[in-house]
Amino acid sequence: MAASLESAPDLRVSVPLRAWSTGIRVLGGSERASAYRSIALWWAGSRVLVFAAVLAAQALRWPRESWYPSISEHPFALLEAWDGRWYRTVAEHGYLVVPQDQSNIAFFPLYPALMKALGAVGIPHSVGGLLLANIGFLVGLLALYELGRTWLTDADAKRMAIYAALFPFGFVFSMLYPEGVALAAVALAGLLAVRRRWLLAGLAAALATLARPEGVFLALPLAVLAARRWRELSPNERGSALTAVLAAPAALGAFIAYAWTTFGDPLASQTAQRAWGRILSLDGPVRAVEELLSSDAFQGEWLWRDAVFCLVYVVCLGLALRAGVPRGWVVSGALIVLLPLFTGTFTSVSRFGLLALPVYAGLAFAGRRRWLDVSFRLVGGVLLVVGSMTILYRWP
Repeated sequence: MAASLESAPDLRVSVPLRAWSTGIRVLGGSERASAYRSIALWWAGSRVLVFAAVLAAQALRWPRESWYPSISEHPFALLEAWDGRWYRTVAEHGYLVVPQDQSNIAFFPLYPALMKALGAVGIPHSVGGLLLANIGFLVGLLALYELGRTWLTDADAKRMAIYAALFPFGFVFSMLYPEGVALAAVALAGLLAVRRRWLLAGLAAALATLARPEGVFLALPLAVLAARRWRELSPNERGSALTAVLAAPAALGAFIAYAWTTFGDPLASQTAQRAWGRILSLDGPVRAVEELLSSDAFQGEWLWRDAVFCLVYVVCLGLALRAGVPRGWVVSGALIVLLPLFTGTFTSVSRFGLLALPVYAGLAFAGRRRWLDVSFRLVGGVLLVVGSMTILYRWP
């Protein structure tokens, strides 16, 4: 009896281990597991391109020699350029509003809050921010694939994730920016809603909004989905679905309430944006075009880049609609891409559009043709390297 008791733990351990091993073998042979591995490899390969490109630019101290610290002191410093310093100041010191000047209240709180949390366990804010961005991006690609499978074929969904990994402006997903975290939250919100995990979908939508204001547009596709399924939902599910629909606007409202009670200005974030020349108005698109046409030769090149990306996004959204992506998602994507033009500039539209998920569906739909698929991957990789190395040329 004693011997049997002594041997029992081995039996209890070995059974779950065998089951786990069998499950891994089954999963490893599945189409979905194969897609996961492929997407992870493309994520890793694309991030190698980004990190190698910025490291090369730093080693060459190009194009501004005086800007770069030494590689030994601060490697990958280029990934902390642009607004990275603003997110870092929020993580280190909280919000501070400077009237009539640039203020960090313009930047939403989730990403710096996560950086601060990692800092509390000894991870420097810069390192933690880059880890969050890049790991969040991987999670976002996998969630994008799963969401894409509910829109298109499995092959299309796989291409969606791969094209997102190689997207020319996707170096931003590796910078000290919240885009990687936001992509994961946006895709997970949509996926969880499709699977009727409404409360978790609402949580993801709220987190997406607290990472980037574009997350508020999740309310539209979630509302359309809830309306279509309303009759088949139980009373409890209807309450949960309504909560999910309202979660993103509620999160934005919470941030506005915080700004109002703390700084006396409910639109403090928008007020701070004026210091960057962004003024929301109905004639914004006209002013954006005027700025584009009147810009000098050097600045104009980068404004035209953003304008071209804006056009690419619009074309891809049209292709997504043709491919059968739900209209709520396409309209949400159009708002993400086009609404910033009402601030009077094309600047950063390339970055904002990264969170318009149907864009990748439109590319995947076009990529059904073999020669376009190969072209997208090759051109995307080359432009990703070029974009990474030329970050300092344009400071948005």
